[in-house]
Amino acid sequence: MTMSDLMDSALYIVVIVFYMVALAAVGWLGKKKVSSISDWYVGGFKIGGVVMGVAFFATYFSAVLMIGFAGSASKWGMSATVIGMWHAVSAVIAFAVLAPSLSKAFRELNAMTFSEFLSLRYGSKTLRYASALIIAIFIIPYTVSAFIAMGSAISTIVGTPFWMGVLVAGAIIAVYVFSGGLFSATLAEFIQGIVMTIAVVAVWVFSYSLLGGFVQAHETMAAIDIRSVTFPAFGTNTWSVIIGLTAVMGFGMLAQPQMVLRYATISSRMNIKRALLIATFGSLLFPLAAYSYGALSRPILAKFGIDVMTLKDDLIVPLFVKTAFPPWLSVLFLAGIMCAATSTIDALIHMTAGTLTRDLVRPASKMMSDKTQLRMTKLISLILSLGCCIIAIYPPGLIYQLTAYTWQVLSSSFMGPLVMALFYRRANKYGALAGMVAGFASAQLWYLFLAPPATPIYPFFPGVAASLIVTYLVSRFTGPKQA
Repeated sequence: MTMSDLMDSALYIVVIVFYMVALAAVGWLGKKKVSSISDWYVGGFKIGGVVMGVAFFATYFSAVLMIGFAGSASKWGMSATVIGMWHAVSAVIAFAVLAPSLSKAFRELNAMTFSEFLSLRYGSKTLRYASALIIAIFIIPYTVSAFIAMGSAISTIVGTPFWMGVLVAGAIIAVYVFSGGLFSATLAEFIQGIVMTIAVVAVWVFSYSLLGGFVQAHETMAAIDIRSVTFPAFGTNTWSVIIGLTAVMGFGMLAQPQMVLRYATISSRMNIKRALLIATFGSLLFPLAAYSYGALSRPILAKFGIDVMTLKDDLIVPLFVKTAFPPWLSVLFLAGIMCAATSTIDALIHMTAGTLTRDLVRPASKMMSDKTQLRMTKLISLILSLGCCIIAIYPPGLIYQLTAYTWQVLSSSFMGPLVMALFYRRANKYGALAGMVAGFASAQLWYLFLAPPATPIYPFFPGVAASLIVTYLVSRFTGPKQA
């Protein structure tokens, strides 16, 4: 190892240590704000619009996008940017359509978790337990995938073992989520969202500069493969993947429990409007930059004699950054990766720990006080962090496959009960439970037998359709909701 390599590695380590110290400070600040269980779970419904707007897209977009999906974009080409554009549409729907009704309902019901909201709205304990179990089981793959992305990036860029990068992520998150709950998580996500956006935009701009500018870059891509700068033909495998991911990662976000908690806990309607503007802008810029530099990595790496078509998707971007970028930009990108990974993982750990404790453990213990519940939630958050780290060290597949599958199951299960709870007064517990089961079963069966490449249709489509239709029809024919 040369002296230059040693200096670069030392710089990376300094960045990681600084990041850990900064988030420990965030945890301490969050802890000072937590005086009740409501503060830890939902921030006391006091989160401001600017903070939540940034926290929203920081949670929405993880290192999975910066590494996994961006790596896939190197093979899909610029058509992948279509996915990013629809993320912005989803942000508008989340804050303009769902957030006003959802935040009001959460306050009126004093709900602190997604499952508790469904249970109180529909008057069904069964719905609470069923939704909590689905969350507990299927949120794990997504959490693991984010740990994998961070571990892979640190390992490739810094040169440390993969497991070390995973454990660094786990340690960082455990500290501040344990201390301050949603207060610490959203404050950290606000900082992380700014850093990760600067990182992806810098990489995006620098990538174009390496190819001589916008026009020259696209001409170079076209010379390598004309499909890199054109939208894939209808019915092709790439077309199916892009359209499917546009729906899954875009509209599927609306029913993700960790995202629901973000736009259901804002302090006021005025802050919802502020969050709408910021979240929409961030949800457009961030994925557009990530998918673009992913597509540009193919011609750039080709100059170094590297063919991305022979590489695993989740290894392409770290190799791209290490090979083509100067040390300062590699450090900035590493900081962005750490921010993107931890900003998503903290939301998942916080939400899952709260769900397990409040919706599964607490109902089984009739005498559990709020103080005991808070301690139990914090303990479970530590156990979840450690458990996901262990699973991530032995990853079961590609990053984007894990994430897309999780999102499809959760969206299919919860879209009907969530939407009907807000906009259909006659929706009842029978319809909600039937819709949840129908959506879950449809997505699972489609995934097993009819998912691509067997058909071009992703499980998200039949799953969400079944969830919405069954929730509506069963509610309509079984009378008003039961109190």
